Amino acid sequence: MNWLILLLVGMATTGLLWALGVSRRLWTIAGAALMLGAAGFAAQGPRHLTGKPVAANVEPIVIDPAMVAFRDAVFAPSPADGLALASADARLREGDARGAIAGLTRDLAARPGDAVLWTALGYTLALHDHGLSPSAKFAFRRAVTLAPGTPGPAFFLGMAQVDAGDVAAARPAWAYALSVTPANAPYRPDIAERIAAIDQFIKMAAVRRALSGDPRQTGR
Repeated sequence: MNWLILLLVGMATTGLLWALGVSRRLWTIAGAALMLGAAGFAAQGPRHLTGKPVAANVEPIVIDPAMVAFRDAVFAPSPADGLALASADARLREGDARGAIAGLTRDLAARPGDAVLWTALGYTLALHDHGLSPSAKFAFRRAVTLAPGTPGPAFFLGMAQVDAGDVAAARPAWAYALSVTPANAPYRPDIAERIAAIDQFIKMAAVRRALSGDPRQTGR
């Protein structure tokens, strides 16, 4: 029954996206938020079932080559940082987030003022902790403090927030990243497009609340 409800919700959401004129290229953020909610709903399962041991999570983490290219363009990492990032990526692909964190931590011990490594550590911690844990927030704060006029730390903070399902919270981070991005930077349109996707997602959510009679939207 749960999966039937999820199917109906998915169909309704697709129809709403189409009705709002949201570009298909920008459906990913809305789809990610829907899938996160669906996964949580399905994970609850029937409450009468007994629990059972769960194996440790060793599922490989997909590393998007386009995002790696974007990261390299934003940060232009040094050879040492490039090696550290590639090593962390390799461990994540194997599902070894702890190993990736340990490797980045060792590199930071040698280069504690490196904003690139702090950003990578913050994002990897968020992946491992399934959200912006205090340790992930600390790492991102260090990165932003060390490189306040660069878009990289703020952009990947926004990515971590989207991954955690907090889509609206990513907008200020990405807006700041866009504000410090050079006008001629080749990755500037990508950041602007992501902000536009968030704005459309927020608009879609407001319409959905209005259609459902949510008091937050109607003022009742």
